[in-house]
Amino acid sequence: MNDTAITVADTHQKALEVNLDATSFGSFAEIGAGQEVARWFLRVGAASGTVAKTVSAYDKKISDDLYGSGTRYVSRPRLETMLDREWKSLVQQVGDARGKDTRLFAFADTIAARNFAGTNDCHGWIGVRFQDLPLAEVSDILLHVNLRDNANPLQQEAVGILGVNLLHALLNERVTPDDLPARMFDNLANDRLEIDQIVMRGSAFAGCQMDQLHTALARDGRAQAVTLDRDGEAVAANEFLYKKSVVIVPLARDPRDDLSPEAIAACLETLRCEVAGNPEVRDIIDLRLVVVDSDAPLPAMGEGAAMVMRDRLLYRATAFVRRYTQAPLRFAMPLPALIRIFDDVRYQHLEGRLFEGIARLFGSDVRVLAYPCPREKLLDLLKTDPGRGWDVDGSGQWTTADQLRPAPPLRHLYEYLLASGFLVAMPRN
Repeated sequence: MNDTAITVADTHQKALEVNLDATSFGSFAEIGAGQEVARWFLRVGAASGTVAKTVSAYDKKISDDLYGSGTRYVSRPRLETMLDREWKSLVQQVGDARGKDTRLFAFADTIAARNFAGTNDCHGWIGVRFQDLPLAEVSDILLHVNLRDNANPLQQEAVGILGVNLLHALLNERVTPDDLPARMFDNLANDRLEIDQIVMRGSAFAGCQMDQLHTALARDGRAQAVTLDRDGEAVAANEFLYKKSVVIVPLARDPRDDLSPEAIAACLETLRCEVAGNPEVRDIIDLRLVVVDSDAPLPAMGEGAAMVMRDRLLYRATAFVRRYTQAPLRFAMPLPALIRIFDDVRYQHLEGRLFEGIARLFGSDVRVLAYPCPREKLLDLLKTDPGRGWDVDGSGQWTTADQLRPAPPLRHLYEYLLASGFLVAMPRN
């Protein structure tokens, strides 16, 4: 049996198990990617035991009539309005008849699947309002998903499988919140979709540590990155980064390699002066880049928003940010971190090795703002493997990026990056 057949069989079995469970009953409201979730439950048999109704308010005027106007059609506010209305309708229509013995649920999604021209941001919001026991207070789970398949039918298929997995995990498996992401990806490869924001509320999710849950999404590859606002709350990157100019500050495992708040402020001011008056830039934000490639505790993020990834290669951070904004992007780092990005060992997996890695890092309007480092600290680094082959000009207390000298032939590339402005030698304030 091939992988596709296995996926169909497993998803079919899950949908059937939900249908055969007489203790759950609910409605489905889906917009934008067909009715792929409801279709699974309708086609496997015994749907009358689970499906109260299905609806797809595909036309915008119909959608506004049902759920009101004033919100974007693919957004968290729209999803929450859908859940509110469908839950109220469900309880009014079947609550008295079924409420004592049945766990009611309302499933909703609003999706922007790939358009005909392939020019849109393919993403969506999926949510379930449900009771974990008959007559219990409701609990909600909301997901922001990015669809990564390159064809509309495949994206619809992925949404259908995800929806079946989610309902089966909530209603039949009763999985713990920590185990829920893994169950949602049953029969779905990580490269087919991403979940970069989860909202959980209600008694079914009591005690869930949302920061750990979102960290696990990035660590386990279920999102290329998770963005956190200044309060540490996960936010969908397509909204958080849209048309914003970004300064990324990689956090080092060794806190001695981190930038001071004063250095970060200087890098932000450099970018702020550069984009002043640019109508294409909505705002400037600084993101702490946090790498989670193991179960080790997160480093202290300090003030500011953050981007959590499992990959240490900075060119992948460039690629992620460029999914959502073409505004100027800057990496702010001290000289020890700068030296490490020229380590050829990091790029062994690329056909073009170091050249390809550097080219990917310095994409469109991307610069590295290299902050000075105390000379003695830098000389200590040059005695270790990461710094071998590098030298320092000058004799002052502090060393700037234009005083660093790697050995040839790397020196020629390094000097080119300095001369062309890709690498900016920040002065010490």
